[in-house]
Amino acid sequence: MTNETILVTGATGQVGRRLVPRLLTWREAGDEVRVLVRTAEAAERFAAAGARSVVGDLTDPEARKCALDGADAVVNCAATFRGPDATEDAMAAVNRDAGVALAREAAQAGVRRYLHISTNLVYGPGVGRPAREDDPLRAAPGGYPGTKRECEEQLAQVRAETGLGLVTLRLPFVYGDGDPHIENLLDRFAAMAAHARLAMAHHADVAQAVQRALHLPGIEGRTYNIAGDGGSTTYELFQLIGRSFEVEAATERTVQDPWFGIVDTGRAHRELGFDPMYPTAQAAWRAGAL
Repeated sequence: MTNETILVTGATGQVGRRLVPRLLTWREAGDEVRVLVRTAEAAERFAAAGARSVVGDLTDPEARKCALDGADAVVNCAATFRGPDATEDAMAAVNRDAGVALAREAAQAGVRRYLHISTNLVYGPGVGRPAREDDPLRAAPGGYPGTKRECEEQLAQVRAETGLGLVTLRLPFVYGDGDPHIENLLDRFAAMAAHARLAMAHHADVAQAVQRALHLPGIEGRTYNIAGDGGSTTYELFQLIGRSFEVEAATERTVQDPWFGIVDTGRAHRELGFDPMYPTAQAAWRAGAL
């Protein structure tokens, strides 16, 4: 087996920073995990862990060129979706334009597999059942869901034009490994109905899906929903973090679309062999993996 170089973008994000150490653990002798990061401080941290670091911004063509040099596979985790810097222009620049440019340049560089990390929010409103990969993408233009949908649509064009080995993973709400994602959003969840469900995936399960999607042959052009089983309700999320939920205040609240964000993972199970280590957030809590 020949040595392989895997480039990860968005390595300092919540997904990337938990994915890279696992990729380093799983690599074969002689393989390289490379990260594109924006600061020298981040580069030093990843280099100390065993990754090769390239300092630069994903929106910079020269940085992309340097990062892609000699890469065999790309995992594009980079995204802008929350916080003071998440303007419409910034989301379009990172979530759509830079991802598409990186894919086109990856094809020109001979990268064998371009793994694009997307979101289940691209589906938009539900269709009366869990969303499947071949369903139309209904996310409204703009914002995080809209720019990720636009990126997917343009990546399909890049693949059609170049033969890029594109594989897409659509993720739900990601949690675990000390990620404060649940706790940070509890104030927003407090205004929801107690029985509203949220599709979720543990970072360990996202990583196993990435590892399988990077190396399984014959899946170029395929898209996979990645999620645990069933999701968790608002009430259960508050219980997991040890905070009380005002049930009485929520009794009059309704769930407008009970299927919004809920996905069918059958294709990932059949084709990737995806089997969640933590099928529910409650299972992760019992295992001490939150």
